[in-house]
Amino acid sequence: MKDAINKKIGFIGAGNMAEALISGIVKSGIRAKNIFASDISSARLKFISKKYRVQKCASNPAIVKQADIIFLAVKPYQIKEVLKEISGSVKQTQLVISIAAGIKTQMIEKYLKKTAVIRVMPNTPALIGSGAIAITPGRYAKKSDLQFAKKLLTFCGIVVEVEEKDMHSVTAVSGVGPAYIFYIAEVMGKTAEKLRMQKDVAKKLVNQTLLGASKMLILSNDEPENLRQKVTSKGGTTEAAFKVLMKEKFGKIFEKAIFAAMKKSKKLSNG
Repeated sequence: MKDAINKKIGFIGAGNMAEALISGIVKSGIRAKNIFASDISSARLKFISKKYRVQKCASNPAIVKQADIIFLAVKPYQIKEVLKEISGSVKQTQLVISIAAGIKTQMIEKYLKKTAVIRVMPNTPALIGSGAIAITPGRYAKKSDLQFAKKLLTFCGIVVEVEEKDMHSVTAVSGVGPAYIFYIAEVMGKTAEKLRMQKDVAKKLVNQTLLGASKMLILSNDEPENLRQKVTSKGGTTEAAFKVLMKEKFGKIFEKAIFAAMKKSKKLSNG
């Protein structure tokens, strides 16, 4: 990242996802003094500034004035207002990276003329360098812009390039994905306590089980279905558990949830 060391990076919005990216970017070698952030919450901005030693900016236009790369890290419903606010300040020499779910690059480009825009869908494990990050370029983004963004975000996790039309699916699968896993952990832990397992013991076992299973998915050449079948002995405890899941149509319910997230992403993109 030698080409990025002296780049100045600004975050409009300093919420959880912005924090995840800031955490990874700081580890990339970019100095904290070259990272700027603004947020509608002064308390949140103070927290981020103190934790990562990044520079606070009093306004969004101030971010634009300072930064070479501008991250749009606000909620989707706030994006138009932010774009109106900064549209007169953004230069074509700057790179804009949006992490606003459901917001198309084309919409952002309407406000920012011919500025290079890249759309990114990260997820919260980026906070620990284990994010799953999808990236797609806008109309005016050059190959060098895309390569730079990929290198920068690699410090936050794996980066895959997708077509923009697939971003809704990405949002529903990997964007929302950590919440699915956290919910499974939540249910497993609470059920373990009902089985009279000590809370701290249950937490350790659940967390390590999810970690170990995830590692097997990554390191094994087997498909998830095959890995599941290897655990499911005929007449055994796993089979008993899955008979219930199948009867209750857990797979269909989960599928419906993912489709609901995708539909919401599409709705956000249509305003």
